[in-house]
Amino acid sequence: MGTYRYNARRLDGTVVEGSLPAETEQAALAALDREGLFPIRLETVEAANRRRSRARIGAETAARFARQLADLTESGVPLLQALDTLVRPPESEDVMWGGQRTTADEERARVLLGELRRDIAQGQALAQALERRPELFGSTATALVRAGEAGGFLGQALRRVADFAEREHALTRKLRSALAYPALLGLLSTAAVAFLLAWVVPRFASIYADLGGALPLPTRILLGISAGLQSGGWLVILALIGAGIWIRRALETEEGRFTRDKILLKVPGVRGVVAQAALARFSQTLGTLLACGVDVLASLEIAAQAAGNRVFTQGLLPVVDRVRGGMEVAPALSETRLVPPQTVEVIGVGQQSGTLAEVLERVGQRAEVEVDRALTAFVSAFEPLLIVSVAAVVFFVVLAALLPVFTLNTLIH
Repeated sequence: MGTYRYNARRLDGTVVEGSLPAETEQAALAALDREGLFPIRLETVEAANRRRSRARIGAETAARFARQLADLTESGVPLLQALDTLVRPPESEDVMWGGQRTTADEERARVLLGELRRDIAQGQALAQALERRPELFGSTATALVRAGEAGGFLGQALRRVADFAEREHALTRKLRSALAYPALLGLLSTAAVAFLLAWVVPRFASIYADLGGALPLPTRILLGISAGLQSGGWLVILALIGAGIWIRRALETEEGRFTRDKILLKVPGVRGVVAQAALARFSQTLGTLLACGVDVLASLEIAAQAAGNRVFTQGLLPVVDRVRGGMEVAPALSETRLVPPQTVEVIGVGQQSGTLAEVLERVGQRAEVEVDRALTAFVSAFEPLLIVSVAAVVFFVVLAALLPVFTLNTLIH
């Protein structure tokens, strides 16, 4: 008897994960059905461990290989020959022609593409081979390719995959670059304050000891903090390392990632960025899938999973059941309260006019514009706040260190 790991959805839309013993996959599915759970992912422990050991290919690398594959196939190159071209490493890394050394991410992508080529040569469809390697382009690409193979427009589907991967990479890069400077500023500021407390303040402490007398309260507080860092500094470092390890392990679980996403949606400033980014991913994914002829129920489920925030995903998954029950997409989205009312109205108009896919893609583009605005507003507000906070801490340290000098006569007498 083997052990299966699963991610499943309850009737109320909440997503749970766990494991269960079963002889076969069908037996595991039957056990989940008896518990009232709808499986999202079901795999053996061995398969789950292999999947987790192969992290997702970076967005930039995935976008570049997807674009190259789309360009080759649309130019009339047979699929196997196109994959041969992508698997083959560059013959030259001549800097004059902009050559760069192959990264580990690119090497992993070429290995996966080689496995993809082998499976296709053995008779598998491209979508089937991609489904076994979600770390390459993701589940959205698999659905697009499956629709393209069924409808006879594989080249167009691959172009859609490339467009989607490039938009995802652009959005991810935008989010990271906007937060990089505040994070660096915060790290350097913390290091500067720690240096003052650990190295500068103790020099003043020896001077105060020679002077004798009662020290002002701010100075006593400063010396206490400095002494605590000196005597228990390693404990603080170990505690921070332990907290980092605990947080990392917690984020490897579905519950931990859900908690993180929930917290992000409650932080002022960050909330708007995360919500707009989730709306952009959901809308563009759904629009892209529908434009390629993917079934609306499958499109909704894939788009909900692609939102990038588990709170959004949990809130959007019940839309699938409502639409399956006969409700239209716009009213079903309205009940989630995750999509702005104006956006719901636009989606409703698109559904009535038969242009739902185009409308959803435009909604995603507008949401990306809102992400830019929210990021700009967040950084504009956060940077001055961080600078003022650091300046206040440094001012307190300097004031507390020099205050006894200003009251030198009192200390001597």
